[in-house]
Amino acid sequence: MTSAIFSYCLYALLGVYAVGFVRLFVQKVNLSSTRWLIGAFVCWPLFMLDEWLRLAHATDLAVIYGLSDVFAVLAITCCYRAIKPMLLAYPTARKRLWWPVVVTALFQCTVLLIPVEDKQRWLLSSPHGEPLVLWPAYIASLLTGFSVLLIGILITEHIQMYHRHLPEQAVDIKNLKMPKLAGVMGSLVGVSFMSILLVTAATFGFFPVPFWESFHHLMLGTAILIVLFSLTFIRRTSPSPLDYERLDEGKATPYEISSIISKAERYTLESKAYKTRFLTLSAFCKGADIDPTSLALALQLSERKNFRRFIFHYRLEYAKNVLLRSDAKLEAVAKRIGVNSEKFLSEYLVKHLHTPSQKK
Repeated sequence: MTSAIFSYCLYALLGVYAVGFVRLFVQKVNLSSTRWLIGAFVCWPLFMLDEWLRLAHATDLAVIYGLSDVFAVLAITCCYRAIKPMLLAYPTARKRLWWPVVVTALFQCTVLLIPVEDKQRWLLSSPHGEPLVLWPAYIASLLTGFSVLLIGILITEHIQMYHRHLPEQAVDIKNLKMPKLAGVMGSLVGVSFMSILLVTAATFGFFPVPFWESFHHLMLGTAILIVLFSLTFIRRTSPSPLDYERLDEGKATPYEISSIISKAERYTLESKAYKTRFLTLSAFCKGADIDPTSLALALQLSERKNFRRFIFHYRLEYAKNVLLRSDAKLEAVAKRIGVNSEKFLSEYLVKHLHTPSQKK
C-alpha cells in the first residue's frame, strides 16, 4: 500500500515537472535567467534518480544508487542565480555559493565505497542506525538538507530585503512585490529543516522507517519542484540599484545631502517625472544624473522620506492643483497619477491638505 502511494506521488510530480518545463519555454519568463532555470529543471529528475530506480525495481543498476542528492543542491543554487537578477540591478557572482555543491559532491563520492549488494538491499529497504559504519549512506543526505536550508534562507533574506527597500527605489510598488515566491521559499526552508531531522533520526536509529530515503527525496523534491514551477510565472520586478551596505551606514555630509535633494527637486519639476507611471529610482536618477544610493541616502537623512514618498508629494500637489483649477473628475486624476483607488486618493488629499494647518 505504501509503495503504491509513493508511486502515485512520483507520477504526480512527473506531471507537474512536465507542465513546468513546458511553461518555461512557452511563457518566456526571466529571459536573463533562462539558462539557470533550465539548469535547475535538468537537475530535478537527476536528484530523484534513486526513486526512479525503486519505481522500476532496477536493482541491476544499484551501482549508481546514492549518487544523486547533490543535484538538489545544484538545483537550488541555480534557482538562486536565476532569482538574484530579479532583485538586484547589479548582482555579483559569489564563488562561495558553489561550495555547498562541491562539499556535498565530494562526500557523496564515499557512496562508491558501499558494496553493490548493500545498495541493492537498500533500494528495497533503507538503512537505519549504525552511523559509524554506514556513515557514507547518510552523510550526503544530511549535507543536502543543510545546503538547501542554507541557500533557501539566503534567497528568502534577499527577497525580504528587496521588499523592505522597495519604497526607496520605486513609486508604484504594488505590482512589484513577490509575496508568493517569498512564501514558497519559506516553505522550502521549513521542509529542508524537517528533512535534516528525518535523516538524523534515521542515522541514529530513532526512526526505523523502511523508506525514510523516499520520504527525504519526496519532501525536498516536491519543495524544489514548487519553487521551479513558481519561477515559470511572469513577474514584474524592479531590480534594486541601491548599495545596501552604504545605505545602512547612513553617512553623508550636509552639503552632499542639500546638493543632491536640490538637484532631484529641480529635475522633478523640469521633467514632470511625477507624471510617469511605474517610475523607478534607476530611471529617475539616470535622467537627473544622480547616484541612486546617494539620493536614497539623502532623502533618508534629511526629510526622513523614501523615493516613493518624495514623488508622491509632487503627485498629490499636482492632483490638488488639477482638482481645484478645473472640472476634472477625481477618477480621471487618480488614473493620471497612477492611483487605482479614488477613495485612496481622496483620503490622501484630505490628509495632505490638512497637514499645513496642523503644523501651524
